[in-house]
Amino acid sequence: MTGQEKYSKYSFEDFLQDDFFIESIKRPTKEGLVFWNGFLEDCPEQTDVFQAAQRFIEDMVSPQISDKEIADLWANIQMKCKPARTLGKMKKIAYSAMAVAASIAVLLVARVFFIGNDDHPTSSDMMAFLGNQADTLSNSGDVRLILSEEKTVYLQGKESAVTYDSTSVHTGSEEISKNEIASYNRLMVPYGKSSVLTLHDGTKIWVNAGTNLVYPVEFEKDKREIFVNGEAYLDVTSDAKRPFIVRTNDLCIQVTGTRFNVQAYASDDQSRIALEEGTVKIISETAGDVPLNPNQMYEQDKNGHSAVKDADIRKYTSWIHKMYVYESERLDVILKRLERYYGKEIIIEPLVSELKCSGKLDLKDNMEDVLAIISKTAPVAYVEDGEKYIVSYQPLK
Repeated sequence: MTGQEKYSKYSFEDFLQDDFFIESIKRPTKEGLVFWNGFLEDCPEQTDVFQAAQRFIEDMVSPQISDKEIADLWANIQMKCKPARTLGKMKKIAYSAMAVAASIAVLLVARVFFIGNDDHPTSSDMMAFLGNQADTLSNSGDVRLILSEEKTVYLQGKESAVTYDSTSVHTGSEEISKNEIASYNRLMVPYGKSSVLTLHDGTKIWVNAGTNLVYPVEFEKDKREIFVNGEAYLDVTSDAKRPFIVRTNDLCIQVTGTRFNVQAYASDDQSRIALEEGTVKIISETAGDVPLNPNQMYEQDKNGHSAVKDADIRKYTSWIHKMYVYESERLDVILKRLERYYGKEIIIEPLVSELKCSGKLDLKDNMEDVLAIISKTAPVAYVEDGEKYIVSYQPLK
Protein backbone atom coordinates (compact mmCIF):
# COMPACT_ATOMS: atom_id res chain seq x y z
CA MET A 1 0.00 0.00 0.00
CA THR A 2 1.43 3.40 -1.01
CA GLY A 3 1.55 6.31 1.39
CA GLN A 4 -1.41 8.02 -0.26
CA GLU A 5 -3.50 4.85 -0.48
CA LYS A 6 -3.18 4.50 3.28
CA TYR A 7 -5.25 7.67 3.73
CA SER A 8 -7.93 6.85 1.18
CA LYS A 9 -10.20 5.24 3.81
CA TYR A 10 -9.28 7.53 6.71
CA SER A 11 -12.05 8.94 8.85
CA PHE A 12 -11.94 12.37 10.47
CA GLU A 13 -10.66 10.79 13.69
CA ASP A 14 -8.06 8.71 11.83
CA PHE A 15 -6.51 11.87 10.39
CA LEU A 16 -6.44 13.47 13.82
CA GLN A 17 -4.48 10.55 15.25
CA ASP A 18 -1.94 10.34 12.42
CA ASP A 19 1.46 11.80 13.33
CA PHE A 20 2.46 12.60 9.74
CA PHE A 21 -0.80 14.43 9.04
CA ILE A 22 -0.60 16.42 12.29
CA GLU A 23 3.02 17.39 11.63
CA SER A 24 2.16 18.40 8.06
CA ILE A 25 -0.49 20.80 9.32
CA LYS A 26 1.56 22.18 12.20
CA ARG A 27 4.73 22.68 10.16
CA PRO A 28 3.87 22.74 6.44
CA THR A 29 6.68 21.99 3.99
CA LYS A 30 6.95 21.91 0.22
CA GLU A 31 7.21 18.12 0.27
CA GLY A 32 4.12 17.84 2.45
CA LEU A 33 2.22 20.17 0.15
CA VAL A 34 3.07 18.01 -2.87
CA PHE A 35 2.08 14.83 -1.01
CA TRP A 36 -1.34 16.05 0.15
CA ASN A 37 -2.00 17.81 -3.17
CA GLY A 38 -1.49 14.49 -4.92
CA PHE A 39 -3.61 12.70 -2.36
CA LEU A 40 -6.59 15.01 -2.90
CA GLU A 41 -6.28 14.68 -6.67
CA ASP A 42 -6.37 10.88 -6.38
CA CYS A 43 -9.01 10.75 -3.62
CA PRO A 44 -11.36 13.72 -4.14
CA GLU A 45 -14.02 11.95 -2.06
CA GLN A 46 -11.80 12.57 1.00
CA THR A 47 -11.71 16.35 0.51
CA ASP A 48 -14.37 17.28 3.07
CA VAL A 49 -12.96 15.01 5.76
CA PHE A 50 -9.43 16.19 5.05
CA GLN A 51 -10.40 19.88 5.21
CA ALA A 52 -12.34 19.42 8.45
CA ALA A 53 -9.38 17.67 10.10
CA GLN A 54 -6.97 20.30 8.75
CA ARG A 55 -9.02 23.15 10.21
CA PHE A 56 -9.33 21.38 13.52
CA ILE A 57 -5.59 20.92 13.91
CA GLU A 58 -4.97 24.55 12.97
CA ASP A 59 -7.47 25.69 15.59
CA MET A 60 -6.17 23.38 18.34
CA VAL A 61 -2.42 23.82 17.94
CA SER A 62 -0.66 27.17 18.10
CA PRO A 63 1.29 27.47 14.85
CA GLN A 64 5.04 27.85 14.86
CA ILE A 65 4.86 30.19 11.85
CA SER A 66 2.52 33.03 10.98
CA ASP A 67 -1.06 32.55 9.81
CA LYS A 68 -0.16 34.15 6.50
CA GLU A 69 2.68 31.68 5.90
CA ILE A 70 0.37 28.77 6.62
CA ALA A 71 -2.30 30.20 4.36
CA ASP A 72 0.21 30.66 1.54
CA LEU A 73 1.62 27.17 1.86
CA TRP A 74 -1.83 25.61 1.75
CA ALA A 75 -3.23 27.87 -0.97
CA ASN A 76 -2.76 25.35 -3.78
CA ILE A 77 -4.54 22.60 -1.89
CA GLN A 78 -7.40 24.89 -0.91
CA MET A 79 -7.87 25.92 -4.54
CA LYS A 80 -8.21 22.31 -5.56
CA CYS A 81 -10.68 21.42 -2.80
CA LYS A 82 -14.23 21.15 -4.04
CA PRO A 83 -17.06 23.01 -2.29
CA ALA A 84 -19.20 21.13 0.19
CA ARG A 85 -21.20 18.50 -1.66
CA THR A 86 -24.29 18.49 0.49
CA LEU A 87 -25.44 20.14 3.66
CA GLY A 88 -26.17 16.70 5.11
CA LYS A 89 -22.62 15.52 4.59
CA MET A 90 -21.15 18.65 6.13
CA LYS A 91 -23.45 18.27 9.13
CA LYS A 92 -22.15 14.75 9.54
CA ILE A 93 -18.57 16.01 9.51
CA ALA A 94 -19.48 18.76 11.99
CA TYR A 95 -20.94 16.17 14.33
CA SER A 96 -17.80 14.07 13.92
CA ALA A 97 -15.69 17.10 14.79
CA MET A 98 -17.62 17.65 17.99
CA ALA A 99 -17.42 13.97 18.88
CA VAL A 100 -13.64 13.85 18.63
CA ALA A 101 -12.88 17.34 19.91
CA ALA A 102 -12.26 15.97 23.38
CA SER A 103 -10.10 13.22 21.89
CA ILE A 104 -7.81 15.75 20.25
CA ALA A 105 -7.50 17.68 23.48
CA VAL A 106 -6.58 14.34 25.02
CA LEU A 107 -3.86 13.78 22.44
CA LEU A 108 -2.37 17.19 23.21
CA VAL A 109 -2.56 16.65 26.96
CA ALA A 110 -1.11 13.16 26.58
CA ARG A 111 2.08 14.58 25.13
CA VAL A 112 2.68 16.35 28.45
CA PHE A 113 2.75 13.00 30.24
CA PHE A 114 5.48 11.61 28.05
CA ILE A 115 7.88 14.51 27.62
CA GLY A 116 10.64 15.03 30.16
CA ASN A 117 10.75 14.12 33.83
CA ASP A 118 9.71 17.47 35.31
CA ASP A 119 6.21 17.72 33.84
CA HIS A 120 3.33 17.22 36.24
CA PRO A 121 -0.10 17.33 34.56
CA THR A 122 -2.88 18.76 36.66
CA SER A 123 -5.61 16.56 38.13
CA SER A 124 -8.19 18.10 35.79
CA ASP A 125 -5.98 17.34 32.78
CA MET A 126 -5.58 13.77 33.95
CA MET A 127 -9.29 13.22 34.40
CA ALA A 128 -10.07 14.73 31.00
CA PHE A 129 -7.48 12.36 29.54
CA LEU A 130 -8.87 9.30 31.34
CA GLY A 131 -12.49 10.16 30.71
CA ASN A 132 -11.90 10.11 26.97
CA GLN A 133 -10.20 6.71 26.98
CA ALA A 134 -13.22 4.57 27.92
CA ASP A 135 -14.24 3.72 24.36
CA THR A 136 -10.70 2.74 23.34
CA LEU A 137 -10.79 -0.09 25.88
CA SER A 138 -14.07 -1.72 24.92
CA ASN A 139 -12.69 -4.16 22.38
CA SER A 140 -10.73 -7.12 23.62
CA GLY A 141 -7.04 -7.03 22.77
CA ASP A 142 -3.66 -7.00 24.44
CA VAL A 143 -3.04 -5.06 27.63
CA ARG A 144 -1.03 -1.96 26.74
CA LEU A 145 1.64 -0.44 28.96
CA ILE A 146 2.52 2.98 27.56
CA LEU A 147 5.90 4.00 28.94
CA SER A 148 6.68 6.95 26.68
CA GLU A 149 5.82 8.37 23.28
CA GLU A 150 8.25 5.92 21.72
CA LYS A 151 7.74 2.89 23.95
CA THR A 152 4.57 0.79 24.30
CA VAL A 153 4.66 -2.78 25.62
CA TYR A 154 1.88 -5.19 24.61
CA LEU A 155 1.18 -7.78 27.29
CA GLN A 156 -0.37 -10.96 25.94
CA GLY A 157 -2.55 -13.46 27.79
CA LYS A 158 -5.69 -13.05 29.85
CA GLU A 159 -3.71 -11.97 32.93
CA SER A 160 -0.52 -9.93 33.07
CA ALA A 161 1.76 -8.41 35.67
CA VAL A 162 3.80 -5.20 35.73
CA THR A 163 6.29 -4.41 38.50
CA TYR A 164 8.30 -1.23 39.12
CA ASP A 165 11.44 -1.27 41.24
CA SER A 166 14.16 1.29 41.89
CA THR A 167 15.82 0.94 38.50
CA SER A 168 13.47 -0.69 36.01
CA VAL A 169 10.05 -1.96 34.97
CA HIS A 170 9.41 -5.70 34.72
CA THR A 171 6.64 -7.10 32.51
CA GLY A 172 7.49 -10.79 32.62
CA SER A 173 8.66 -10.78 29.02
CA GLU A 174 11.14 -7.91 29.32
CA GLU A 175 12.88 -5.51 31.65
CA ILE A 176 12.96 -1.82 30.77
CA SER A 177 15.32 0.66 32.41
CA LYS A 178 13.66 3.71 33.98
CA ASN A 179 16.04 5.80 31.91
CA GLU A 180 13.99 4.81 28.86
CA ILE A 181 10.58 5.80 30.20
CA ALA A 182 8.71 9.03 30.88
CA SER A 183 7.65 10.44 34.22
CA TYR A 184 4.04 9.24 33.82
CA ASN A 185 2.99 5.84 32.51
CA ARG A 186 -0.38 4.47 31.46
CA LEU A 187 -1.80 0.95 31.81
CA MET A 188 -4.75 0.14 29.55
CA VAL A 189 -6.56 -3.12 30.29
CA PRO A 190 -9.22 -3.99 27.68
CA TYR A 191 -12.34 -6.08 28.11
CA GLY A 192 -11.55 -9.74 28.64
CA LYS A 193 -8.22 -9.07 30.37
CA SER A 194 -6.85 -8.19 33.81
CA SER A 195 -3.51 -7.15 35.24
CA VAL A 196 -1.63 -6.75 38.52
CA LEU A 197 0.44 -3.59 38.89
CA THR A 198 3.08 -3.21 41.62
CA LEU A 199 4.29 0.37 42.07
CA HIS A 200 7.71 1.52 43.26
CA ASP A 201 6.49 2.08 46.84
CA GLY A 202 5.22 -1.50 47.08
CA THR A 203 1.55 -0.67 46.57
CA LYS A 204 -0.17 -3.46 44.68
CA ILE A 205 -3.11 -2.85 42.36
CA TRP A 206 -5.35 -5.50 40.82
CA VAL A 207 -6.72 -3.96 37.62
CA ASN A 208 -10.02 -5.25 36.25
CA ALA A 209 -11.17 -5.43 32.64
CA GLY A 210 -11.97 -2.21 30.81
CA THR A 211 -9.79 -0.09 33.09
CA ASN A 212 -7.36 2.72 32.39
CA LEU A 213 -4.73 3.85 34.91
CA VAL A 214 -2.31 6.78 34.74
CA TYR A 215 0.38 7.03 37.41
CA PRO A 216 3.81 8.53 38.02
CA VAL A 217 6.87 6.32 37.85
CA GLU A 218 8.18 8.11 40.96
CA PHE A 219 5.79 9.63 43.48
CA GLU A 220 6.15 13.22 44.68
CA LYS A 221 7.61 14.01 48.10
CA ASP A 222 4.29 14.92 49.73
CA LYS A 223 1.76 12.63 48.04
CA ARG A 224 1.20 9.52 45.96
CA GLU A 225 -1.45 10.15 43.32
CA ILE A 226 -2.89 7.94 40.60
CA PHE A 227 -5.84 8.29 38.22
CA VAL A 228 -8.38 5.53 37.54
CA ASN A 229 -11.16 5.06 35.04
CA GLY A 230 -12.60 1.60 35.69
CA GLU A 231 -12.17 -0.85 38.54
CA ALA A 232 -9.19 -1.60 40.73
CA TYR A 233 -8.49 -3.23 44.08
CA LEU A 234 -5.64 -1.55 45.96
CA ASP A 235 -3.39 -2.80 48.75
CA VAL A 236 -1.66 0.47 49.63
CA THR A 237 1.70 0.53 51.39
CA SER A 238 1.51 2.69 54.51
CA ASP A 239 3.33 6.04 54.39
CA ALA A 240 1.95 8.66 56.78
CA LYS A 241 4.05 11.43 55.22
CA ARG A 242 2.73 10.74 51.74
CA PRO A 243 -1.01 10.04 51.59
CA PHE A 244 -2.14 7.88 48.70
CA ILE A 245 -4.73 9.59 46.49
CA VAL A 246 -6.93 7.88 43.91
CA ARG A 247 -8.77 10.18 41.55
CA THR A 248 -11.72 9.01 39.46
CA ASN A 249 -14.01 10.87 37.11
CA ASP A 250 -15.98 12.43 40.00
CA LEU A 251 -14.33 11.37 43.27
CA CYS A 252 -11.09 11.74 45.20
CA ILE A 253 -10.13 8.97 47.65
CA GLN A 254 -7.41 9.65 50.24
CA VAL A 255 -5.70 6.93 52.29
CA THR A 256 -2.35 6.21 53.97
CA GLY A 257 -2.20 2.41 54.12
CA THR A 258 -5.28 0.32 53.45
CA ARG A 259 -7.09 -2.19 51.24
CA PHE A 260 -10.12 -1.12 49.24
CA ASN A 261 -11.92 -1.51 45.93
CA VAL A 262 -12.68 1.31 43.50
CA GLN A 263 -15.41 0.72 40.94
CA ALA A 264 -15.63 3.91 38.89
CA TYR A 265 -16.19 3.38 35.17
CA ALA A 266 -16.93 6.72 33.51
CA SER A 267 -19.65 5.00 31.43
CA ASP A 268 -21.48 3.54 34.47
CA ASP A 269 -24.33 5.22 36.32
CA GLN A 270 -22.74 4.69 39.73
CA SER A 271 -19.34 4.71 41.41
CA ARG A 272 -18.66 2.49 44.43
CA ILE A 273 -15.82 2.54 46.95
CA ALA A 274 -15.71 -0.51 49.26
CA LEU A 275 -13.30 -0.51 52.21
CA GLU A 276 -11.86 -3.77 53.49
CA GLU A 277 -9.18 -2.53 55.91
CA GLY A 278 -7.85 0.80 57.20
CA THR A 279 -9.48 4.19 56.78
CA VAL A 280 -10.54 6.17 53.76
CA LYS A 281 -11.70 9.74 53.20
CA ILE A 282 -13.78 10.34 50.11
CA ILE A 283 -13.97 13.86 48.74
CA SER A 284 -16.94 14.62 46.53
CA GLU A 285 -18.11 17.93 45.07
CA THR A 286 -21.67 17.14 46.12
CA ALA A 287 -21.18 15.20 49.37
CA GLY A 288 -18.09 16.93 50.74
CA ASP A 289 -15.66 14.90 52.89
CA VAL A 290 -17.00 11.45 53.76
CA PRO A 291 -15.04 9.11 56.09
CA LEU A 292 -15.36 5.39 55.42
CA ASN A 293 -14.75 2.56 57.90
CA PRO A 294 -14.00 -1.11 57.18
CA ASN A 295 -16.95 -3.10 55.82
CA GLN A 296 -18.59 0.05 54.51
CA MET A 297 -19.34 1.01 50.94
CA TYR A 298 -19.72 4.51 49.49
CA GLU A 299 -21.99 4.83 46.46
CA GLN A 300 -22.56 7.88 44.26
CA ASP A 301 -24.63 8.23 41.09
CA LYS A 302 -24.19 10.55 38.13
CA ASN A 303 -26.50 13.13 39.70
CA GLY A 304 -24.28 13.39 42.78
CA HIS A 305 -26.62 11.48 45.09
CA SER A 306 -24.56 9.47 47.54
CA ALA A 307 -24.87 7.11 50.48
CA VAL A 308 -22.68 5.13 52.89
CA LYS A 309 -23.84 1.59 53.61
CA ASP A 310 -22.67 -1.36 55.65
CA ALA A 311 -21.63 -3.99 53.14
CA ASP A 312 -20.39 -7.50 52.63
CA ILE A 313 -17.04 -6.52 51.17
CA ARG A 314 -16.72 -9.88 49.41
CA LYS A 315 -19.26 -8.65 46.90
CA TYR A 316 -16.86 -5.94 45.76
CA THR A 317 -13.50 -7.70 46.08
CA SER A 318 -14.26 -11.29 45.08
CA TRP A 319 -13.34 -10.59 41.45
CA ILE A 320 -9.62 -10.57 42.30
CA HIS A 321 -10.05 -14.21 43.38
CA LYS A 322 -11.88 -15.03 40.11
CA MET A 323 -15.26 -15.12 41.86
CA TYR A 324 -18.28 -12.87 41.48
CA VAL A 325 -20.56 -12.58 44.52
CA TYR A 326 -23.77 -10.59 44.16
CA GLU A 327 -26.86 -10.06 46.29
CA SER A 328 -30.16 -8.64 45.04
CA GLU A 329 -28.27 -7.09 42.11
CA ARG A 330 -29.96 -5.99 38.89
CA LEU A 331 -29.32 -8.49 36.13
CA ASP A 332 -28.24 -5.83 33.65
CA VAL A 333 -25.49 -4.80 36.11
CA ILE A 334 -24.40 -8.44 36.50
CA LEU A 335 -24.31 -9.02 32.75
CA LYS A 336 -22.40 -5.78 32.15
CA ARG A 337 -19.70 -6.94 34.53
CA LEU A 338 -19.54 -10.30 32.79
CA GLU A 339 -19.33 -8.55 29.42
CA ARG A 340 -16.29 -6.63 30.58
CA TYR A 341 -14.66 -9.58 32.31
CA TYR A 342 -14.96 -11.99 29.38
CA GLY A 343 -14.63 -9.44 26.60
CA LYS A 344 -17.81 -10.62 24.86
CA GLU A 345 -20.76 -8.41 23.94
CA ILE A 346 -24.04 -9.22 25.69
CA ILE A 347 -27.30 -7.85 24.30
CA ILE A 348 -30.05 -7.66 26.92
CA GLU A 349 -33.76 -7.55 26.17
CA PRO A 350 -35.65 -4.85 28.15
CA LEU A 351 -37.55 -7.28 30.39
CA VAL A 352 -34.24 -8.74 31.59
CA SER A 353 -32.69 -5.51 32.85
CA GLU A 354 -34.68 -5.00 36.05
CA LEU A 355 -34.66 -8.61 37.24
CA LYS A 356 -32.71 -9.00 40.50
CA CYS A 357 -30.52 -11.96 41.38
CA SER A 358 -28.35 -13.27 44.21
CA GLY A 359 -25.62 -15.85 43.89
CA LYS A 360 -21.97 -16.62 43.25
CA LEU A 361 -20.23 -17.26 39.95
CA ASP A 362 -16.85 -18.87 39.34
CA LEU A 363 -15.14 -16.63 36.80
CA LYS A 364 -12.65 -19.36 36.00
CA ASP A 365 -15.51 -21.05 34.11
CA ASN A 366 -16.08 -20.07 30.51
CA MET A 367 -18.79 -17.60 29.64
CA GLU A 368 -21.25 -20.19 28.35
CA ASP A 369 -21.13 -22.06 31.66
CA VAL A 370 -21.63 -18.85 33.63
CA LEU A 371 -24.63 -17.82 31.53
CA ALA A 372 -26.06 -21.33 31.87
CA ILE A 373 -25.93 -21.02 35.68
CA ILE A 374 -27.72 -17.67 35.54
CA SER A 375 -30.41 -19.08 33.25
CA LYS A 376 -31.13 -21.82 35.81
CA THR A 377 -31.70 -19.35 38.62
CA ALA A 378 -33.39 -16.47 36.79
CA PRO A 379 -36.17 -16.40 34.17
CA VAL A 380 -33.85 -15.82 31.24
CA ALA A 381 -32.42 -17.72 28.28
CA TYR A 382 -29.37 -16.97 26.18
CA VAL A 383 -28.22 -17.73 22.65
CA GLU A 384 -24.82 -17.23 21.05
CA ASP A 385 -24.91 -15.13 17.90
CA GLY A 386 -21.47 -14.96 16.33
CA GLU A 387 -19.23 -12.96 18.66
CA LYS A 388 -22.04 -11.85 20.96
CA TYR A 389 -24.68 -13.27 23.28
CA ILE A 390 -28.36 -12.38 23.43
CA VAL A 391 -30.13 -12.73 26.77
CA SER A 392 -33.93 -12.74 26.69
CA TYR A 393 -36.75 -13.14 29.21
CA GLN A 394 -38.08 -16.68 29.59
CA PRO A 395 -40.33 -17.70 32.51
CA LEU A 396 -38.90 -20.46 34.68
CA LYS A 397 -40.60 -23.84 34.18
